[in-house]
Order: sequence, then C-alpha cells, then structure tokens
Amino acid sequence: MVKPKERWRHLALLISILFLFILGPALSAFRHGALTLNVIAAIALIAGSYAVSERKLFFLIAVALSGISILLTWLLVIVQRPWVAILSHGCLIALVAFFSIIILGYVLRNGRVTTDRIFASVCVYLLIGYAWTFAYVLVEELQPDSFLALSHAAPNDYVSRVLQMRYFSFITLTTVGYGDIVPHSSWARTLAVLEAITGQIYLTVLVARLVGLHIVHAESDAARED
Repeated sequence: MVKPKERWRHLALLISILFLFILGPALSAFRHGALTLNVIAAIALIAGSYAVSERKLFFLIAVALSGISILLTWLLVIVQRPWVAILSHGCLIALVAFFSIIILGYVLRNGRVTTDRIFASVCVYLLIGYAWTFAYVLVEELQPDSFLALSHAAPNDYVSRVLQMRYFSFITLTTVGYGDIVPHSSWARTLAVLEAITGQIYLTVLVARLVGLHIVHAESDAARED
C-alpha cells in the first residue's frame, strides 16, 4: 500500500525541473539572474533528494552530493575560474546520474503503474537531458571549440553556456537536430551519439515496461472480480 505522502513523491522534482527549464532564459538576462537560478537549482536538488528518500542510504548520498554541488555552484558564481567550473560540472553530472539511476529503478520495478511512477518516468527523461548538458559543458571547458554554433557564449558566461548546451542536449535527446549547434571534436560527437541512442532506448524500454505492468495488473484485477 502506497503511503499518502509518497503518492506524489516525484511531482515536486518534476515541477522544480520544469521551473528551472522555463525560467532559465528569462532570469539569465537580469543582473542577479545567476543567483536566482542557483536558488531554483538548489530547490530542484532538494526535491531530488526527497524523491530518492525511500532508502536512507540513497537519501544521505543525495544530500551529501547536493550540498557539495550547491557549494561549488555558488563558488563558481563568485570565483569564475576554469578549475571551479570543472569541479562543479563534474559533481553535477555525478549527482544527476545518481538521481536518474535510483529513480529509474523505482520506475522499472514490479508493482502497479501509479501516477507517481509516471511522474518519475518523466523526471528520468528530463534528468538524462540535464546530465548530458553538463557533460557537454565539461567537454567544452576541457577542450574549447568542441562545438560549433551560430552564436557563442562569452568565456566566463557559464550561465549562457549551460543554457546553450542544455538546448543542444534536449534537441539531441529527442533526435530533432536543428543543426544550429554542431559537435566538432571527437568527444563531443561521441557524447551526442550516445545521448541520442540513450533517449531512444529509454522510451522504448519504458513504454514496453509500463504497458506490460499495466496489462499484468489489469488481468489480476479481472481475475479477482471473476
């Protein structure tokens, strides 16, 4: 039996991710936009920690990684140095990947297909896009000009660079590919191919799994009624 407080456990994470996605371009233009985005990002990390709080160990790991990520992100705003950016983006990749794996395990496990599980599946898809976002930013930081774009972010404008790579990440994940940003280096091309494959496999496996679980429980309910 699902506890009432756990029925919408992943809804908060989904809402915070969507807020971060939608408000990013608008807030980046303001003077303190980067700080505001960091606050929203911190809320998203807290929501992510709550989403994986079903097991105490996972919750503690999530809180620790979230705390480190928040500190490094704020440090990057104050001290705009390449080494801080590398540490910050690397930690975010690890954290988002951790959230994705734990939540995906919840989505694919046996049990009834609930509304919370559907929310969780959407969260995983969005988290995959965000994980690759920071992977692209990290590649660009380590190997400049790994991507060719119609417009370029300033070297120290990390917010604009993240927004640009986030756009490229989700365009690649959905295999739309407008062509206004092109991976140039071998590492960038490899990551783009892997993300496109991951996005397609995830949707295929997810739909098959959720449909299978729904059929199993529908047949079980019908058997009980008979």
